[in-house]
Amino acid sequence: MKKTLIFMIFLVFILVGCNNDNKYIKLSGESDHWKGEYVATATENTENGTYKIKYKDANSDGQVTFKKLQVLINDTMEKNVKNHDEPTIEIPVACGGCSVTNENIPINVTINWDGNTETFTLEQSK
Repeated sequence: MKKTLIFMIFLVFILVGCNNDNKYIKLSGESDHWKGEYVATATENTENGTYKIKYKDANSDGQVTFKKLQVLINDTMEKNVKNHDEPTIEIPVACGGCSVTNENIPINVTINWDGNTETFTLEQSK
């Protein structure tokens, strides 16, 4: 009986210690020329993540040059770059005391580059 009680207490400590309030978020999507991904960890009111947007039609050596590149995320977050010479652009996100991303709500991404525009949605994989 005493061994069972000790085992139960030990088990409770392990289960409580494994309770992690961190939530892992991964959303992805693509258009004809671009693919994107948002990966983050979040708690109830903090979030740390990165948007990775990649041009799919880069040269075989992975090189591409954009004279003007603009990424809009939900029409609220914007990244503008001139003379960008890599196929991937990363946008870090960090906040504390904020409303975190709801992975069930799609994120709209619009890319403007050298006179072209495409829009796609980042969503959970099904």
